[in-house]
Amino acid sequence: MSWNENEVLKALNEKRYINGVGIIDKLPPPGNVRNELDAKLGVCRDRSPRLILVEKINDYMVLIAIPDSKTECDFRVWRYSPNLSPQVKIPTHDDLGKMFAELKKKHSTIDEYLINATIRLLRDRWSIDNTINHYFNALSNDLKIEIKKFLATLKWIGLQEDTNYPPPKYLGSKMSLAVYALLEAGFTISEIRRVIRF
Repeated sequence: MSWNENEVLKALNEKRYINGVGIIDKLPPPGNVRNELDAKLGVCRDRSPRLILVEKINDYMVLIAIPDSKTECDFRVWRYSPNLSPQVKIPTHDDLGKMFAELKKKHSTIDEYLINATIRLLRDRWSIDNTINHYFNALSNDLKIEIKKFLATLKWIGLQEDTNYPPPKYLGSKMSLAVYALLEAGFTISEIRRVIRF
């Protein structure tokens, strides 16, 4: 089975999903992601069609759909919110790049520290709450929620990259991190695509 927007939306409306919120707090080391996700969510050993809710921030959800066909442990990341158009979407690096750029415009603290937060999440494997408390604790709850949506989506894209392209043979989530380092350096997404293939 290959999940599509209609199937994901139907499963959400019928509440046919597994609640896995909080099962992975901070990211495991890149080389151990497959083992950790298999131990906690069965992504390798159970390839039966499933939709798993992994992050929930108010009405914003990050879900993973199993199976997908890239590797024997692959999954697809989806995001859902009734307030977005479309409501259900596979978040791309372009989408996350736009979220990153838009967030930086909302407050000087976000502009200053969002790249640090991204590095702490993907490289240093900090939890989302620890990252937000460290860099953005003084901000309003509304801004913290927007940052959390970005980090929660990025977290699962990073985990997906570590699953599909596991280190040390491949770069895994380092590839995602490189995108944000280049965005921070002033590159546009189209320019980044000339440097990195993603």
